[in-house]
This record gives sequence, C-alpha cells and structure tokens, in this order.
Amino acid sequence: MNPFEANRFPLEPGIRLLEASAGTGKTFALAHLVLRLVAEKGWPLRELLVVTFTEAAVAELRDRIARRLQQALTLLEQHAAAQETAEEALAPETAAQEAAAAAPDSTLADWLDLCAWGQPPERQAQLRGRLLGALEELDAADITTIHGFCARSLQRQALEAGRPAELRIASQSDGLVAEVVHDYWQHQVLALPLSLLAGLQQARLQPELLESLLESLDGDPALELDPLPQALAADRPLAEILPSLLAERWQAFLDQWQARGAALEADLCAAAARWREAAPAGSKVVTTPYAVKPKRNRVAELEAWIGEQPRGGDYEAVRSQELLSDYFHPAPFARRARRVEGEEAAGERLPQEPLLRAIASLLEGPAESVLLHACHWGRAELARRREQRGVTTFSGLLEQLDPGSDPACPSPLLEAVAGRYRAVLVDEFQDTDPIQWRILSRAFCGGEHALVLVGDPKQAIYRFRGGDLATYQRARAAAVERYELLDNRRSTPALVAACNSLMARGLVRSGLTVPPVRACSGRSGPAGAPIELLWLAPAATAAAGLPSRSSLEALLPAWIAATLEQLLGAGLRLGEGSEERLLQPDDCCLLVSNHRQAEALRQALERRGLASRLVSRADVFDTPGALALQRFLDALADPADLNRLRLLAASPLQGWSAATIAGSDSAGWSLLAGRLAALARQWQRRGLLGLLADWLAADTLASLAWSGRLLADLQQVAELVQERVHAEGLDAASAADWLRRLRLAEDRLVPEEHQAHSDRRDGAVAVVTIHRSKGLEFPLVICPYLWQSATGGAPAGPGRIGRRWQPDEAGAPRLDLHLSAAWGRGRQAERQHRLEEEKERERLAYVAITRACQRLVLAWGPAASQQAAPLLPWLFEHDAVADLEEDSLAGRNPEQWRERLEAELARRSLPIRLFDPPPPPAAPPLR
Repeated sequence: MNPFEANRFPLEPGIRLLEASAGTGKTFALAHLVLRLVAEKGWPLRELLVVTFTEAAVAELRDRIARRLQQALTLLEQHAAAQETAEEALAPETAAQEAAAAAPDSTLADWLDLCAWGQPPERQAQLRGRLLGALEELDAADITTIHGFCARSLQRQALEAGRPAELRIASQSDGLVAEVVHDYWQHQVLALPLSLLAGLQQARLQPELLESLLESLDGDPALELDPLPQALAADRPLAEILPSLLAERWQAFLDQWQARGAALEADLCAAAARWREAAPAGSKVVTTPYAVKPKRNRVAELEAWIGEQPRGGDYEAVRSQELLSDYFHPAPFARRARRVEGEEAAGERLPQEPLLRAIASLLEGPAESVLLHACHWGRAELARRREQRGVTTFSGLLEQLDPGSDPACPSPLLEAVAGRYRAVLVDEFQDTDPIQWRILSRAFCGGEHALVLVGDPKQAIYRFRGGDLATYQRARAAAVERYELLDNRRSTPALVAACNSLMARGLVRSGLTVPPVRACSGRSGPAGAPIELLWLAPAATAAAGLPSRSSLEALLPAWIAATLEQLLGAGLRLGEGSEERLLQPDDCCLLVSNHRQAEALRQALERRGLASRLVSRADVFDTPGALALQRFLDALADPADLNRLRLLAASPLQGWSAATIAGSDSAGWSLLAGRLAALARQWQRRGLLGLLADWLAADTLASLAWSGRLLADLQQVAELVQERVHAEGLDAASAADWLRRLRLAEDRLVPEEHQAHSDRRDGAVAVVTIHRSKGLEFPLVICPYLWQSATGGAPAGPGRIGRRWQPDEAGAPRLDLHLSAAWGRGRQAERQHRLEEEKERERLAYVAITRACQRLVLAWGPAASQQAAPLLPWLFEHDAVADLEEDSLAGRNPEQWRERLEAELARRSLPIRLFDPPPPPAAPPLR
C-alpha cells in the first residue's frame, strides 16, 4: 500500500484505489484531484464524472471542488497582477515564497510550485483559463450520486437505452408494492381451497410478510431469488399448482414413513442415549423432547392420525400436527444436537434423513413455494406496471443500466456512456453494490479511463441497502495501484494515539486492519484521559451472575444523562488552534443503534433538563403532527360524521378538553361541522395550507408554537400532502387516505423529504444513529451501546423470514425464504446473516468511535449473551473471538470482569479512565 501524496498521485488510465481512514480528508483529496485533472490534463470539467453516496455529500463535494478551483485561480491571478504592477518581474523563488504564504494549505502551495511557478507566462495563462472554464461549467458538471449518474445517462442515451428521454422517478414508498401484494393476495391466495389457505396462515403467511419481502427485492436489484421450478411457473395461478404440489409432498411423506417411521423413533431414542453417555460424570444433560425410553408411543399416535387424513393430505391438519412439527422434524433434532454436542460437532447428521426431509418438505414446502411464487410474480408485476405508467425507481435506474453478468455480452448503452468521460472518481466506494460495480467496471475499466475509487472498508455499514464488502474487495484486487490516506485532520493528538492503541487489533470479525493514523488537526482537548470508559454493572449484581441485556438497557439512559450532566458541569475546555472555549451542549453527541434507544436517551436527558435534538431519518409521518393533520383532513372530507368531529375536537388543532367534548350539545357540533363544510367548499381554490391557516385560531397557534416540534411537524406534513394534492388533483377524502397509508405503513423506506425537520436546532445535545453520523464530527462523543451484540447473542425467532445471504453456488446475494432457521439451508442462511450482522456491528463501532474530535466516552460491562460485542476484542486483545452461539462472558461474574479490565488497561498503558456511573442529583437544576 502506497502513501497518498496529493500532487504525485498518478492521473494515467487504469483503476487506482485510495483507502481513506476516518477523518483523513478524502473530500479534500478528491477536490484536489479534480483540480489537477482540469489544470494539468486540460480536461474540461464536463468530461469528469464524480460520484458519491448521498445528495448531501454531493452538495458538500461540489462546494469543496468549487473552493479548490477558486483558491488556485485566485493565487494565480494575484501572482499575474503582481508581476504586471511590479517594476521588474519577481524572481521565481520570491513568487513561490509569496504564494506559499498566501495559500490556504501546503498541498496547494506545493502544487503551484510544481506546475505554475517557474513556468512561462503562457503556461500560467493557460492554467488560469482552464480553471476559469471549470468554474463556469461547475453547475452543469456531473458531480452526482450513482442514481443521478444512471438517470442522466439514460436520458442522454435514450436511443441506445430504448427508453423515453423524459424519466419519471417514483418514490419506492409510492404504494405500488402494497397494491401488487393486495392483488396477488386477492386473486391468487384467497382463491385456494380453504384447508390450504388455513395452513398457509398457520405458517405465518400474511400480506404484510409478502409486502416486506417484495420491498426488500424492490429496493435492492442485486438481490436474487432461488430459481422457480418449472411446475411453479409465475404465470400459472396458485390454485392450479398448490393442491397437486401438496398431494405430491403428502405421498412422498407416506412412502418414507411406511419405510422408515419405526426406525426413526429408534434412532431418536439412540441419540438421546448417546448424548447422556457422552456427558461428563455428575452433569445432567437435557435431551427433551427425546428420551432413551419414551413414555408415549408416538409412532402409533402418528399412524392413527395419518389414517384419519383425506387422500392427498390436508395442509391445515399437517400444520397443526405437533408430532410432525415438534418431534419428527429436522428442526427440533438439530437444535437439541447443537446444544448438547456443539455447533461444529453436531453438523447436519440427521437420522433417517430421507424421512425427516420429507416431513420438512410437507410442512414448509407449500408455504415456501407460495413465498417464492409471490416474490417472482410480484417483482415482474412491479416492473410491468411501472413500465405501463412510464415511471421507474432509483433501483430501476440501476437495472436499466446494468449490462448483466456476462462480460462478453456487448452493451451499446455503456459504450456510449464511456465516450462522455475521461476520468471517473467514485467516493464512498465501500458502499457500492454488485450492480453498481458492474456498471462502473464495464464502462470505465477498458484501459482508456482514469478510474479512482475512494473508500474505506472499515466504514462499510450499508449492507441492508445492498452495499457489499465483497464487491469492494473484488475491485480492490483489480486495482493497478493502491494508496492510503493516514493523516487524521479531525481529532486531537492524544485522542488519535488512544484510538490507535485501542483498535490496534483491527476489526477481527471483518478481517480488516486498522492502520495507525497521524494526528494533523491542530486541535487540543480537555485535560485528562482522552477516552473514558463507563463501567456498566449494577451494584446488586457485582459478585453475582451477569445482568441481562434488557436490565442494563433499562438503567443505562439515566446513567448516561447523569454522566453528560457531570461533563457539562466540569468546565472542560476545548481548543481550536490558539482559541479555547468551554464545552457546550451542542458540542456533545450521543450515538445510538436505533430510534428506540434514541428516544430512551432523550427522555432521560429531558428529565435532567438537558435539551436534545434528534439527527436521524425519523419519519415525519410517524409524529403527533401527522396524526393531528389526519384528524383535520378526515373531518374536512366528511363534516357530518360526529365521530370524526369528536376526534378533531380532541386533537391539538382544536384543543377541546374532555369536559368540553362531553358537554357539547348538537348545536355546538353543528357549528363545528358548518365551519368545516364552508372550508371544504374552498378546497380546490385555496388548497390544504390555506384552509389549515384559516382553521388555526390565534390561541391554538400559540399553543402549538409552545410545543414547537408539533407545529413544525404539522407544517412539514401539510406541505407534503399539498404537493401530492397538486400533483394528482386529490380531493380531501383522497388526501386523507393517502396520508393514512403513509402513517400506518410498517417499516417503509423514508425518503429524504419525509424525514422530520423539527429537531434541527442549536444549543442542544445531538442524538444520532450511527448510520446517520457518517461524515459528521463532534467535540465530545458518547457511545452508550457498543457493549451489545447485534443480535443479542440468540438466534432469530421463527418470524424472521427473508434473510440476505450468498450460497456457495450463487454468484450474487439471495433472499432466503426458508421458514425454519434451525436446520438445512435456512440454518446456513441464518448463520451467515447473523455473522454478517456482527461484522457490520464491528464496522459501525469503528464509525462511532471516529466521530470524536476531542473526547470520547464509551460504555462497557459484562452482560449475558453479548459475546459478539464490538468493544470486547479491543478491550481484551488476547481473548479468542467468541462463537456466536457460545456465551464466553458467562464464566466470570461482573467483579471478576472488572478486575480483568483494570489489569488489561494497565498492562497496555491505554489512556482510558474507567469510572462508575455518577448518581443522578435529586432534582434537575433550573435551566
């Protein structure tokens, strides 16, 4: 790996990788490379493609490029003016010294020294002309997201793409997925025989599950499905397929049971005996539900049940038969074998395997076939309906530009795209999915383009969006040269040194090193240890067993609030160059994993009188403001409905008390209904915002303003509803229905414009999800939850269907649709999925820790089943990495773990102060 030197980085054709650790100035490096490509190569800015991850990152990168070009142009113009006004031309050495003094940084001064000073006046004039031309082209330059690049390419090469030049991009949350699932359920599932339908519902098949699976596929075009068997063709209705499929599975089960049923029971009893014999002397092994000498004749019971079943089987009865699901099934046997023998020893050794597989195929096969059929049909139907409507989605843009996995297959579209650019710079490359890399590599890896990939595998945290670390590693292997940025411009020298020492072991689950970085920020932090470690162990359990994860989570918010209050009251001083100031609330950030943790912390801060702001992708349609607007729209759509009037009266938009509502007579309700009816008649002319402004009386508006979040959310939701009303010509009832669908949608994707703005205020502690914090920095960062494993150390429950995994034989990630995660491919998918979650949790911890500029506060304490917590390998560098199933913390009590931790910190001389949670004061101070 070569060290990155901004002015000597090669600009020739070929793939070059620039790995930039957190805080090392990759945006600065990109902007400087654009300057060099424009000035040195003479390439117009329109022939450069710069791609980054989000619209916010695009805006920042465009601004940084503009500033870099302007800085260089200003210095060149100042030098030219000085040469013209001087009585005699300045010596090159003098010009270089003056430029170095005026340059904003040494990199630009060195570049001018290499490329401008000492050059003939004509060359300097040429450089000025190139930079001026680039600044004039900046607004139209292709500095964009990957989806923006795809959209522009499809519009410009509409002929090659076979698409209309005008692209309409629909939101992924436009309701089409729900519409497709509704149609599938109505026309395919409900048309099945009742016994089949009842069996599917017992297998937890509901429209909500299909919608969730289809949304996963719709949002990740690189995600594949298992091939559809010929008998299960997507164009054939389920009512034709499923009954015969059930009959086949039933007959296969009967044949295997007749041949192997008694032998299976004998093998299960023998397994129970083997487990007991292998147990250490004096220990008791639980073999339930299996026994050496069973008290029940389960074989006879099941045969009696079989004799009662109709020809071809009854799926509802099959799903209800506990002997099949809880005893004669691979899942309970595999679970018990793993608990007794361990993960590696148990393997997949199934007694009478053909029979057990036939039973599993009978129980889960029909339901899994419906899931596979629905996903294939739904994905194709979504594409068909969008094509009919002339719209696409951001994922659809990638699919339309995708050249396919066969490199020998020509792509005229990408050949035309490749002709537009000479150099391509891709930021945040670690978040690239397989389709994005196929597009970039096919278009720009032919040897004629300079392709610069900038990323950091340690910050690959968007697996749920399709971001694939394996894709990054394939591109890394294809690079002709690799460079790394190691100058940290974010954190103080003391904090950089502490983090280097803490994370020296690297990201062990991900298999990634954490190279030590050099501190170059010029910042100074408060006195004392740069990292503080909050000890999490309730006093009552100090010498007892480990506390549970939930019990620690219940105590943690109060501890964190008290710790933060103590830090704010300690008079900590922050240094920026020669200036110092006291730590303020808006210098502080709490990093969390999810919104539930964020809300718990915010409530604890509020109880201590500390203001907080949520910096996250919170859905504005999931706020009290959205609910209040729903009440107004419902009443506006039908003013004669007394129930709707009561709900509106009780809402913040009317503010009637319970006593007022109970005491209102028909005249009062008629007056309210009349006022609404009068407003409803003005809907077309004045729109929702105008009617809402009329409705809110001065005292109501003042009351809403006092609770500022509600008013801000109400205004934001009203504007979004008004946009939809204007775009689709909706009446009040249709607008109310549209709002209701978004409010009640579960786990929907939240686009940028739907994220709540109400908490964006100064003077408050920031509460941020780690995903959202990427690219941000704060003087003081507290990470309260890095003591937790991603999955809590326990396998996922039976309701978790739709895991993202990659089988050995597949060339792309797949959506696993197995109902059981206890055995077979479902188990493989679950294990791989959990392992990838823990790897990503480790990378999230790296992102969280590297947000701090001057002080970092972590929290750790031993808790049950948290053996995969990302802090463990860093705190105890010689401990083996625990298996996901093995609770490696359980061998010691909290007191012993504290002794180990103190000894480890002392042995490694880590600059970390271990402290106990401060007791919260009796009452919060008046603020």
